[in-house]
Amino acid sequence: MSIDNEILGNTQLAQQRGKLIEKIYSTITKPDNWCEVISELAASTDSRSARLLIMNSEENSVISSFKHNIDENYHQQYVEHFVNKCPWRPEIRKKPPGRFYSSQLHFSCNQSDFYKSEFYNDWAGPQDIHHGAASTIFQYGEQAVQLLVQRTKGQGSFTSEDVDFLNCFVPHMQQALHLAAQIEENNTQSKAIEISAESEVLPFILLDFSLRPIYCTPAAELLLNSESALLLSKEKLHLVDRDLDQCLQRLLNKCLVAADSRIFNTSGETLEVQRPQATNLHLLLKPVHPDALVWGGHSGRYVAVYIYDPETKNHIDRERLCELYALSKAEIRVALEIIVTPDPAKVAKRCFISLHTVRSHLKTIFAKTGANNQADLVKLLLAGPARRR
Repeated sequence: MSIDNEILGNTQLAQQRGKLIEKIYSTITKPDNWCEVISELAASTDSRSARLLIMNSEENSVISSFKHNIDENYHQQYVEHFVNKCPWRPEIRKKPPGRFYSSQLHFSCNQSDFYKSEFYNDWAGPQDIHHGAASTIFQYGEQAVQLLVQRTKGQGSFTSEDVDFLNCFVPHMQQALHLAAQIEENNTQSKAIEISAESEVLPFILLDFSLRPIYCTPAAELLLNSESALLLSKEKLHLVDRDLDQCLQRLLNKCLVAADSRIFNTSGETLEVQRPQATNLHLLLKPVHPDALVWGGHSGRYVAVYIYDPETKNHIDRERLCELYALSKAEIRVALEIIVTPDPAKVAKRCFISLHTVRSHLKTIFAKTGANNQADLVKLLLAGPARRR
């Protein structure tokens, strides 16, 4: 090759790399552009096909993917069964992430053994896939991102030069994925705060998937500053009472599981917090799951912890309670006092009526509202339609 042709070839290669890097960074705001990125990677390495897999942290299950030149039926077979049948799969999980590895050069399974595998005979072989280059290019939160490029028998195995070419794009892919994850996580957190604020008028604290506080309303912050039973640090929301705190942590984890599955009781869970010098606090815990999946990170699941202090302004609409459930004034008084204390005897003293009358009212209230017990009634009052919005 003449010097001029060599210079021209280097210039064209540099332009090709520049355009591909530009396309990689466009995925930050347009994730679907990954289809174009892996298509160009396959073309520039003279490869048959390519796949970008968003996987769980153990890298044994595919959550979502982008693919180039892979038949949809074969892709579904891969996701459902063959993802863990590939002879290279166990080793790639153990290799340091952030660089590509050639199936010919860097894996213990030689080509002869590969041809004897179920993976080749039932999946790769029918597609004329004989060689691969693979990388765990990104790990974030509960997910890992793998990129795989495949070649036919005629295209040959991936050489050291091929792997070096692919590796020059990895830092840019990592940066793009990291920025995309941060942007999406911020967007999802904002959406979770919005959902929590719209759900209740009570002061609240929003906890993320690790139960770390990420937002606290000004009203909740004021309450916490004067409250000794409930403590909030940068890492945790907890109660001073050890037994109550264990109960709180169980309920928080229960809400997280519910938010992750998106199958949960919208009324949430309640917990009464005893205060020696004041009426008891009530915590209302609700799962929050915005309709978004953090790109390259964790699924957007949160828990909103609402704080109800009976000594603050009453936010329950008495007239609305009457309209909704046909409760009498005496029944409404008893229902609201149950929020202050679950002890019917104390309710009787506060309302200046007998214990028998309180129990009679409660029986009627349960029948009218559909509540099965006092805990259900408290949920209904704190989270139901009678709350002022």
